[in-house]
Amino acid sequence: MISDLENVGIGSFACVFGDLENKPENIPGFDALWQTASFGTDFADMGCSTYRKMNRPVVDHVVEAVRRSMSGSGARPADVGHLVIATSDPTLALLPSDFADQVLLACGLDDCVPHLVSYQRCCSSLTALRHARDLFADPDVTHVVMVALDFVPDDRDRVRPYALFGDAAVACTLTRHDPGLVRLVSSAVKVDPDGLRGQDSFASRKTVADRALAGALRAGRRQRGRLARVFAANLYKPLTLFNATSVGLPPDRLHFTETLAAYGHCGNADWVINLADYHERVGVRAGQTYLAQSLAPGFYACALLEGTAS
Repeated sequence: MISDLENVGIGSFACVFGDLENKPENIPGFDALWQTASFGTDFADMGCSTYRKMNRPVVDHVVEAVRRSMSGSGARPADVGHLVIATSDPTLALLPSDFADQVLLACGLDDCVPHLVSYQRCCSSLTALRHARDLFADPDVTHVVMVALDFVPDDRDRVRPYALFGDAAVACTLTRHDPGLVRLVSSAVKVDPDGLRGQDSFASRKTVADRALAGALRAGRRQRGRLARVFAANLYKPLTLFNATSVGLPPDRLHFTETLAAYGHCGNADWVINLADYHERVGVRAGQTYLAQSLAPGFYACALLEGTAS
């Protein structure tokens, strides 16, 4: 018997990138910043050619993402009962206290309850997706929008260990009794205490990834070898491929290099960007299983998604 939560489709993925395009080498002191953050590595190996910077107010980008997603799903503002906002910890500290109010009013969401998911760094949006789906336990809920955002005001702060951050806001709409593009099969997020202390290692990162993946696969009754594609985080390419191999994910199943080249690492928005890009280039197929993943110092999150589009 199919549960009511399994009848919730996820679709109408919308990506709004920063409106200014820039090259990493144009950041003042870039070479020194990169070597300080990722000593001994060649930035050319990362695979990032450009990134996007928000020139308009961040709320404009978020509102645009939410409006695009609602429009693509056919949902009217009156249909949306909940708006789940996800962002990483540094971005959360930059948002005004009335940020959710601004988004609700600009989108005409007059009867919509806002939620916030954060403190899991770049893994926050995958937890937000599960929270958004679980809101359908209320039989009166018909539509929920999840929006994830991350941005960096100072270009010099974009250069982090094994990452070059870009700005983006992404959204998707969850709808009851609608196939959407995918459905959420299972998900998991786990904590690496060494990472919380700033003492993570390859071993600790592998351990937390193995635990999360095993949990999601077990709950979803799926096998790693049957994953059609992995929507990875847009981090330093050699490290991303190594991390995938270490936990049994075939590197040739990862989809991230195209968006990494154009946009860099957009925080907790990466998996949505990569899913949307893959669907545009190849197409998500009904019945196939996909893995969305994200990692950050102290955390690893993943979600199994099943294609539902005919």
